[in-house]
Amino acid sequence: MTARLYVELCGRLADACGRMVELDLPAEEVPVSALFAALAAAYPALAPSIASGRVRACVNEALVGPDSPVRAGDEVALFPPVSGG
Repeated sequence: MTARLYVELCGRLADACGRMVELDLPAEEVPVSALFAALAAAYPALAPSIASGRVRACVNEALVGPDSPVRAGDEVALFPPVSGG
């Protein structure tokens, strides 16, 4: 059984694939690290950014780590590293 997840891409991640992508998850719940791997496989333009290890995930408006669970229906956004001055 798969679950559909919609992921908002922010900053330069959106430049690669648009503001929103969708992904079918292999299970009802996966860790963020598995979500990143699935996104890199489904959207090769995202792979270099994800491989850098610097992309951050927000799930339901909370910044989360790689072991945090993502479930179908969660609000997920990915943010690239930013710099400012």
